[in-house]
Amino acid sequence: MTEIIPFPRPPIAFDPETVKSLSLAFDTAWEKIRDSGSEFARPAYANAMREEIAKHLIDMVGCGETDRTKLADAAIAYLAENYRY
Repeated sequence: MTEIIPFPRPPIAFDPETVKSLSLAFDTAWEKIRDSGSEFARPAYANAMREEIAKHLIDMVGCGETDRTKLADAAIAYLAENYRY
C-alpha cells in the first residue's frame, strides 16, 4: 500500500494589503471561470476547483507575486493546464 508522506509547509502570514489582493484575485478568477461556462464551475467540481485556485494563489503570493491580474490569470491557467473535465 502506498503511503502519502506529508510535506510540511512553513506557516505563511500576509499583511492586510496582500490578503486583500489575494481575495480580489480569487474572486476575479472564479468569476471568469463561472462566467465562461466552464465545467469547473459545475456543482460537482466547484468546491474542489475553488480550493485548488486558493492553494495556487497562496503559493504564488508566498513567492512574492502581488499583482491581482497576474494572480487571477495564473490561477485560471493553472486549472486549464492541470485538470481535465
